[in-house]
Amino acid sequence: MERRRRKKSHRIYAFFVIIFGILIIALTVFLLFHVQQVEVRGNTYCTDREIVETVQNDRFSSNSLYVFGKYLLGKGESLPCLEQIKVSLGAPWTLRITVDEKVIVGFLYDKNDYVYFDKEGMVVEKGTVPIEGIPCVEGIEVKSVEEYKLLKSENSGIFEEILKTSQELKKYELDVGKIVCENDEIYLYIENVCVSLGNNVTSVKIAQIGPIIEKLNGQEGILHLENYSGEQETITFSTGKISEEN
Repeated sequence: MERRRRKKSHRIYAFFVIIFGILIIALTVFLLFHVQQVEVRGNTYCTDREIVETVQNDRFSSNSLYVFGKYLLGKGESLPCLEQIKVSLGAPWTLRITVDEKVIVGFLYDKNDYVYFDKEGMVVEKGTVPIEGIPCVEGIEVKSVEEYKLLKSENSGIFEEILKTSQELKKYELDVGKIVCENDEIYLYIENVCVSLGNNVTSVKIAQIGPIIEKLNGQEGILHLENYSGEQETITFSTGKISEEN
């Protein structure tokens, strides 16, 4: 009888020790992994606040271990302007967020705003401050410029060509001041040279621009690539002062 009582008391003692241990572990996890600092890396146009609010978007997100586990399992949310988002721990109480933003290929003016879009034509950023190195697109009307929505134009065909042009310019790392659409023809303005691409943009055409401009040594004029297919050897350059109206 006495032995049974001792065994029972040992079981009760062991039970409370286990419960106490679990409580200590839980309290340690709660306190040690409570988010005190968040580091955001890799962003240029998405704000830190926007990214942090996306990562910490539920009531358990004050715990860094929970957030880390959520993104490790692929359950975390992202923003439409991001290609990728990764979350790691700098310290138990520090969240380290690393992002890859979608590449901006051009922008439009909308009243007082700069409307930036990616290669798919999605608006990824709107603001009043210009971003250096991004070409302006002029001469095409769009129906709406909502953030994280696709730009839509009545002339969808030429708009697709403009998107293609922007992608190719990024690919060949050409610094273009602006892209102008006039009478369904596309023109690029690079320093004091106007490049005429016609209504059909190809990688072959864009690949010629950089080497030719280097050889022009600062001459002003129009570079005619509208009929270039890669099969002909002659490319025409008309010297003379250029105007934005062509």
